[in-house]
Amino acid sequence: MHPEKIKQVMQLPAQQRYDYCVRKVTDTQEVWGLYDTGWATAQPHGHVAIPFWPEAAYAQACASGDWADFQPRVIALGDFLNKWLPGMESNGQLASVFPVPQGSAGIAAPADLLADLRDETRQYE
Repeated sequence: MHPEKIKQVMQLPAQQRYDYCVRKVTDTQEVWGLYDTGWATAQPHGHVAIPFWPEAAYAQACASGDWADFQPRVIALGDFLNKWLPGMESNGQLASVFPVPQGSAGIAAPADLLADLRDETRQYE
């Protein structure tokens, strides 16, 4: 992916990055997280949130600070929809959608992200 495109997309406001992520993930059938000995997490507003990105390059750009030893790892969209998001919902975790190094992420309840991804998937059928 071209570095200028990465930079431009990462500069979008959080809601536009969220929408981009939903579209891209549905298109590629892949979600990206950061993994070391476990999955990267953040603690916005006192809740555990797991960050997700639409492509490996965006995840890699956030692999610094507390996540310096983490590497991008792919999650198949089917597993994300059927296992990850329901499990996160039952665990009281949130989804941090497309965080960037300098800026905020779209924080979503797993059920809301699941609904958005399913809605987008229906457009491909």
